[in-house]
Amino acid sequence: MADLDTLSDTLDQATARANAAVAAHLPLGQTDDFEAASRGRIAGRPAGGIMGPKGRKAWDMADFDFLQNDCPPTVNPSLWRMARLNAISGLFQVADGVWQARAFDYANMTIIRGDTGWIIVDPLMARQSAAAALKVVNDTLGARPVSAVIVTHTHPDHFGGIRGVVDADDPPPIYAPEGFMEYAASEGVLGGNHTARRAIYQFGITLAPGPEGLVDGGIGKTVAKGERTFVPPSDVVGETGATRVIDGVPVTFLMASGTEAPAEFAFLLPDHKVLCMAEVCTQTMHNLTPPRGAQVRDALLWSRCIDQALTLFGDRAEVLINCHNWPVWGQEALRRYLEEQRDVYKYIHDQALRLANLGHTPHEIADLIQEPEWLASRFHARGYYGTLRFNARAVYQRYYGCYDGNPVNLDPLPPAKLGALYVAAIGGADAALAVAERAVADDDLQWAATVLSHLVFAGEGGENARRLLALVHRHQGYREESGIMRNVYLVGAQELEEGVRPLPMAGGRNADLAATLGPQDWFDAFALRLNPQRAKGVTLVIDFNIEGRDISVMLARQVEFARIDTRHPDPDARVTIEQTLLERLAAGDITLDQARDQGARIDGAARAVADWIALHDTFELWFDIITP
Repeated sequence: MADLDTLSDTLDQATARANAAVAAHLPLGQTDDFEAASRGRIAGRPAGGIMGPKGRKAWDMADFDFLQNDCPPTVNPSLWRMARLNAISGLFQVADGVWQARAFDYANMTIIRGDTGWIIVDPLMARQSAAAALKVVNDTLGARPVSAVIVTHTHPDHFGGIRGVVDADDPPPIYAPEGFMEYAASEGVLGGNHTARRAIYQFGITLAPGPEGLVDGGIGKTVAKGERTFVPPSDVVGETGATRVIDGVPVTFLMASGTEAPAEFAFLLPDHKVLCMAEVCTQTMHNLTPPRGAQVRDALLWSRCIDQALTLFGDRAEVLINCHNWPVWGQEALRRYLEEQRDVYKYIHDQALRLANLGHTPHEIADLIQEPEWLASRFHARGYYGTLRFNARAVYQRYYGCYDGNPVNLDPLPPAKLGALYVAAIGGADAALAVAERAVADDDLQWAATVLSHLVFAGEGGENARRLLALVHRHQGYREESGIMRNVYLVGAQELEEGVRPLPMAGGRNADLAATLGPQDWFDAFALRLNPQRAKGVTLVIDFNIEGRDISVMLARQVEFARIDTRHPDPDARVTIEQTLLERLAAGDITLDQARDQGARIDGAARAVADWIALHDTFELWFDIITP
């Protein structure tokens, strides 16, 4: 293998040239966004950061003070500009009676003055960051109680901090879009462990902030490493044009479910002339499906929803705010902004399907799709979060699924088997390394990464293959305009070099959210943990009574199924238990005997309950991704 230092020098020079070309192509000297992002600032960020549980720091924007320097060659200069904008932090007045706390967490928390207290919109990801934002509000504007909460959509960076602003035992009215509980559960619980692991890559959670590490996440910095909580909504909104008077403030809603989130709304504050587009619009192109994993979003519906906001509210608003990034000021500017945000999703949708209908596969579509001409000077629609190529593949997936029509892809080989065959076909590990080194010399990084990934999954090439793949991924990250795509590359490089390093408070199951699941959702979520090898030949029926509701759980043929509002005539056991206690028992936090001591009752074969729990897997968050 060639000397790694020599290859590193080669890549350093190539990356510097690539990033210089970006700077030459884009009008990075524009200052309008910096003026918009700084306007109305009345208080700074908390000194010393925000402390989390057990004395650990949950959040500190001072970690990003390096952004005050000139852009280094290890960061795409367009991303560096965006990172500096997202570092403008503090409490900002948007209009008389409306403020935003920005850069206290990944999202913004919006504060509206009601008749009796604060109306909080989207109380961030972590309890500690939400509480810190509210403290700055009260210290700056005068202490008031929280009189209502509005949660715009189902993603946890907009509700996980809710217990930092309300008393869960006596909460104020909480408003959310129709379907919120169903989808918050499916995204946050059913697929949650896998999504949480990939989110560590997407948000760069294990990366240290710095020019060679975490710089930005496109719609903010990253997610706070604090306690994630939940309080169920008390009032749902499901109709565009519906108006609620919340603590004396009229709020007119626009349903946006199926766009950025499966349940979402935007809203107008007509008395304030403020339009909040939730996360339907941001100061970047969004994801049609994120790297962390989610159901593919409807780009056509997304564009229509933005156009509906434009037609309904465009002449009634003077300021547009989002739940990430900074506002758009002035009616003329916000109307143009909405038009361009609409058009970027319509363009991706239409061009991806045009190319598909010409016979192209998803990877070909990503290679062929061209950036529209107007996008070069309109930074708010560039790919700092989602990207044109990734989103084009998402459109294909939504319409056609994961199969591209080529018979060879009907039943593809798994990575380890494919890697071994691939390396053998090339002529062995040394030959494969030589191919990768030539690709590095030619600055063909994706080809180099492809060959080296096969080597790693084949278990060949040893430390040399891992170190070279880490180097290649690192430079792919350094060139990325998207903050989250950069993070994915850099976390991959880190895990190749250092292995998987678990961090506390980095994600995982939201126990508050899990505890609010209805019986059907809870038992569906537990059933997907059933290990079919352990369940071979097992037939079992357990009836549950959970807070007065009957559920019959049947296990046969290596499948677990729960019937709600049903009792079996002859179960192996009957269990009477509170749902919070069942959640702790199933999670392994307490034993069966401890559950009994705390009020659970078991009639029949108690052993059957213990056996049932033992048939299920425990999901570990920190599974391998970039290595076999």
